[in-house]
This record gives sequence, C-alpha cells and structure tokens, in this order.
Amino acid sequence: MMILAAVSGCAGNAANAASAHDAVPATMLHAPPGTGGVMPPPGDAEKAIRDQYAEAVRQNTAPAYRLFMSRYPDHPLARDAAKRIDSLVNSQR
Repeated sequence: MMILAAVSGCAGNAANAASAHDAVPATMLHAPPGTGGVMPPPGDAEKAIRDQYAEAVRQNTAPAYRLFMSRYPDHPLARDAAKRIDSLVNSQR
C-alpha cells in the first residue's frame, strides 16, 4: 500500500511539474544550470569591443580613447585609439 501511495504521489508531482514547466517563459528553458534563468546567452565579444570603440570615437576625447586602450590593450583597435589621441594632442598645439 505504501508503494501505491508513493507511485501515485510521484504521478501527481509529475503532473504538477509539467504544468509548472509550461508556465516558465521559453527564454528560461535553456538557461545554464544554476542561473535561475536570468543569465542571457553569451554575446558577441568582438561586437561588444567594436561598439565600445565606436563610443570612444563618438566622444572623440583622449580620456575615452585611453579608457578603451586600458580595457583592450592588445586589441588592434587600441593602436587606432593611440593614433587618435596623438591626432587630438597635435591638433591642440
């Protein structure tokens, strides 16, 4: 009799789990384990770097370029940022 209660309890839990699963937004179904479904998928790192460089260009200030260079010293755009700083400094003379 105890086995029957355990089996029927499991069946009831499975039905409850299925209905709870249906209520979860689709974006949370494929979240990495342990994130609670709040972690977005990884983005494109190169695009993020280029977007930050574009923001530095938009600001067109030495501090903005220096910030970019401090964050990404080995990125090819860091050399461009250094050249832009030189141009800014030379244009102020």
